Amino acid sequence: MRIGVTPGKYAQQIHDALTQRIGMQAEFIPPEVDAHKYDLVLAVDDEDAPPGAKTRRYVTHHKAKTSSWDVVAARHLLVDAEKRGAENPVAVPLPIAAATPIRPAQTGLALLENKQTQEFSKILNAAGHQVLDINDPEVGIVVDLSATTSRIEPLRQAMSEEKVVIAMRANPAATDTIHDKSDGRLISSYNELKEVVEELVSNDFERQRLGFEARKAIANTNWARVVRGLLLDGRSGMPVLEHLSQLAAQKRWKERLGHAHPWKSAQYVDDRYLELGNQRIDISQISQLRKLSIAIAPGRRDPYSPNS
Repeated sequence: MRIGVTPGKYAQQIHDALTQRIGMQAEFIPPEVDAHKYDLVLAVDDEDAPPGAKTRRYVTHHKAKTSSWDVVAARHLLVDAEKRGAENPVAVPLPIAAATPIRPAQTGLALLENKQTQEFSKILNAAGHQVLDINDPEVGIVVDLSATTSRIEPLRQAMSEEKVVIAMRANPAATDTIHDKSDGRLISSYNELKEVVEELVSNDFERQRLGFEARKAIANTNWARVVRGLLLDGRSGMPVLEHLSQLAAQKRWKERLGHAHPWKSAQYVDDRYLELGNQRIDISQISQLRKLSIAIAPGRRDPYSPNS
């Protein structure tokens, strides 16, 4: 199968993923090439493809103008894809290659560029939190104040660098990317920002735990999965990537806790609580799928044990 890849930001990653597949001949192509030479052309966002080519696109942000939204970089983009006529849109999270080595999340603070940036920089500076440039090595906390959809890449880039991202619940890109208090923080109003920043700056354990989990969350995807989505028709939605087998779930549970190692020996109680000694966490409000994962991973308490 001969596949053309349009030049662009992620062209090399897509090309490399294609060449790892058996029977694939991939090459970079300019827009003026004869499209009939290729079985398929892969492009990202609004990159120019040869006229008349059978083209499938990976859309990474909500402002893409193309009408071909075949594979999207987050679940909230699936709705837009269907509005544009995509019959079987698939969501595959945007892969980010993090630089190494990575430092644990530092106390420095940066704001992603937004119309509220200047105002909140003054507020945070007045509270004693110096706002740094996003590329400053001391930055370990990144704030996205967008109350509407923002771009996914800056959020995932920060998380891949083990930084804690604080974002608005009203931002679909943030809620698709961040699980509150698991691998980042979500706030419902701007009034909560100062309190959450102060909590993260003062609590090294929690800041570094969230940064650690953020990086692991971003590492769960790659360009091979993006290419697989681009090559396959007839699928829709968010592919199921893991089975809820007990051994696999327990292994993920122990690996993902990271700095929170004492909870590796926690138990699931009364179909509602996660329990460790005299500590209890009520998880009744989380989704059924996440609750099932937790129920399988640490295991349930034996009702006949002396401690029951």
